[in-house]
Amino acid sequence: MRTVLFTILISLILSPAFAQITISGTVKDRQQHPLPGASISIEHTYYGATAGENGAFSFTAPLSGPAKIVISITGYYPYEQMIAPDKSPVEIQAVLRERISELKAVTITAGSFEASDKKRTSILKSVDIVTTAGQQADIVAALKTLPGAQQVGETEGLFVRGGSGSETRVFIDGLMVNNPFFSNVPDIAQRGRFSPLLFKGTNFSSGGYSAQYGQGLSSALQLESQDLPSRTESNWIISSAQLSVTGQKLYKSGKSSIGGSVTYSNLAPYFGVVPQKVSYPKAPEIINSEFFARRKTKNGMLKLYGYAGYNTIAFSKPAIGNEQWQQQFRLFNNNAYTNITYNGKLNSAWKWYAGGSISLNKDDVRVKVMAGDTLKSHFSPQPENLTTQAKTVFTRSLGTGLNKLYIGAEWQYMRDHIFAEDSIPSLTIKDHYTAAFAETDIYLSASFTTRLGVRWEYSGLLGQGAVSPRASLAWKIDGRQQVSAAYGDFCQKPETNYLFRNQQLLFGKATHYILNYMYQANDRLLRVEAFYKGYHRLVTYPVGKPALLSSDGSGYAQGFEVFWRDKRSIRGFDYWISYSYLDTKRQYLDYPFKVQPGFAATHTASVVAKKYVAPVSTYISTTYTFASGRPYYNPNRPLQMFMQDRTIDYHTLGLQLNYLTQFRNVYAVFIFNMSNVIGNQQIYTWRFAGDKGADGLYRGEAVTPMAKRFFFIGCYLSMGMDRRKTFID
Repeated sequence: MRTVLFTILISLILSPAFAQITISGTVKDRQQHPLPGASISIEHTYYGATAGENGAFSFTAPLSGPAKIVISITGYYPYEQMIAPDKSPVEIQAVLRERISELKAVTITAGSFEASDKKRTSILKSVDIVTTAGQQADIVAALKTLPGAQQVGETEGLFVRGGSGSETRVFIDGLMVNNPFFSNVPDIAQRGRFSPLLFKGTNFSSGGYSAQYGQGLSSALQLESQDLPSRTESNWIISSAQLSVTGQKLYKSGKSSIGGSVTYSNLAPYFGVVPQKVSYPKAPEIINSEFFARRKTKNGMLKLYGYAGYNTIAFSKPAIGNEQWQQQFRLFNNNAYTNITYNGKLNSAWKWYAGGSISLNKDDVRVKVMAGDTLKSHFSPQPENLTTQAKTVFTRSLGTGLNKLYIGAEWQYMRDHIFAEDSIPSLTIKDHYTAAFAETDIYLSASFTTRLGVRWEYSGLLGQGAVSPRASLAWKIDGRQQVSAAYGDFCQKPETNYLFRNQQLLFGKATHYILNYMYQANDRLLRVEAFYKGYHRLVTYPVGKPALLSSDGSGYAQGFEVFWRDKRSIRGFDYWISYSYLDTKRQYLDYPFKVQPGFAATHTASVVAKKYVAPVSTYISTTYTFASGRPYYNPNRPLQMFMQDRTIDYHTLGLQLNYLTQFRNVYAVFIFNMSNVIGNQQIYTWRFAGDKGADGLYRGEAVTPMAKRFFFIGCYLSMGMDRRKTFID
């Protein structure tokens, strides 16, 4: 206080020796809007003023030499200007640049759905995936309630906007996973291998995704794994079909953790209670284990994840066209996957990401047709895939704010082998795939951003490369509304089963155009999106001649989608509604001309509703899904009517109840989950016999679920941390 009084006293004594200067002006932003409340001062003095409602200011100060004017206001970068005492008055027309914060900045949302617990742009929370009724905590099944995804129940995969399941790629911590689903079983969709509880964030891109990812014509599903746990804990899942034990240890330093899990699943007891459509000599049985480690370094985070699993299944059913014969199927599968990633700072301007992964998948498939004890035909392929991958990304901050430059490269080595006794000789193909990419995020203001990128890819097996430009932009109209747009080219190698026959095929190509509008305020969100995709160089072959492969296929997909979520209107009640309209045609595989493919429905809609009932500590969730009939080919009709028949419309209602309770230090959630509560008849598609019957017709049968409903009854136990709260919004 004495120092301040002394300084003021000296200033008063000496002020006659200084020239009195009048300083005035205005303070505005780049759009020429006034900035009332801005602070104006002469550096290292007490002289200054505050801008008024119109941004204007004026004050006088004694100066004996050049001085620096400093103007500042929260949310903007400071403005500085030198002035001289030989000029009076001094006029300053200050224009301040907005300081762009992640909280205020617009985010590109065209084609992107974020599921995260922390990001403000999230459409869903991580727990929404676990608690979506009727989906049995399967990530892909839960994402099918979002616009763009198709309700395909006879095979695994995420079918998006007229694209097949193989045209969606799955990534964990930036690295592509080559076998994210359990191995294919005829007419039974297989779930994903990885639990949603492993991930803190999920980004489902239905198109127009970043140049940092590739090899997906339609979509990219990006999963971000958990960081360090907050404390040591263990969790158990005990159910009618599964026993799972997970444990994590957080070291005293708080910078390291290790953990692991073991899961055993066997549906034999369940099938003994709930009759199935087919006979199971061996009900699905799965055993897998996981290991995860985290280490927080001075400048970043090191993560290690490992997975190993074995599963088997065997079933038999009457052959199509001859019920006296039995079709028998048996699968043995071994799968291992591990990745290691590091993400951290190199210095104040540069960040570095590096990751590597290796996966191995082996299938032993045995297909037989039996007439009593007589073997009529058999097919026993043994495909095997080894994939290794390395990827690095350097991120450079451009000046101030959120502007960034990404530069990276990627390498994959794939070895595929197949052998089938008496039908396929031992075949092996190898491919070295390399890619490089560059991308920029440029914020012209907090309300307008652009993303420009380019990706180069090369396949040694195909002996060809491709360059894919991509661009996106977003404009925030106000604090509640924004529009986004995206464009891009996307390339993908043909599937392995085609490359075994012909390595002269070309990269498939899709071009995306997306326009998005989003309104978000007061726990309500509305998204409306229109899109167009053009397909080129799809794999095709003449009917009945699968060896004559070419890359002459093409197609398109166009439509619009609506998504509405409301957590505000009814206290404690959360729901979302999605609708998709899809117009798509393609000529690929053995399609004689362009038609709507069998996996695509014109209309798809879902309603998901959730409510926590506090008096009884119960979380209730319901899901209703509708899809219009999908096309299928009836060989009894002329070729001109190819894919003109339609299945019945698809309806299903799922229900999930979670009862939360506690036994001393053990926190429990009792879970009941049922699909197709009302027992609707569901037909995914139709299959037909390969030969005509005595009546000269091909006999067909509907492909339906193995049972009308699926029940899940279980208990989730947590020791060391109360995880029950994650089930409550």
